[in-house]
Amino acid sequence: MAGPAVAAEDEFYGLPDAPGRDEVVAYCSACHSLGLVVQQGLTRPGWSETLSWMYDEQEMEALESEDEKLILGYLAKFVGPDTQKERLRKRGLLP
Repeated sequence: MAGPAVAAEDEFYGLPDAPGRDEVVAYCSACHSLGLVVQQGLTRPGWSETLSWMYDEQEMEALESEDEKLILGYLAKFVGPDTQKERLRKRGLLP
């Protein structure tokens, strides 16, 4: 049986509890699964481009400037190419 730490990790797909996680969860999961977000592993410019695409092509309402900075900073730090691989390894999804 999984303990509370594993359950919390599953709820947040291994995203660490740090400033910006709640905003990422709230904004991103409003339209799609959090799993889709964590599998991207983009750089900050890649995340920024993706957000711009969502504004322009998917009719997403623009985020408040401070929320956008917080979300982009969190995603770049914790859902970048290297951190994504490490998170997946910890979850047993990569060798």
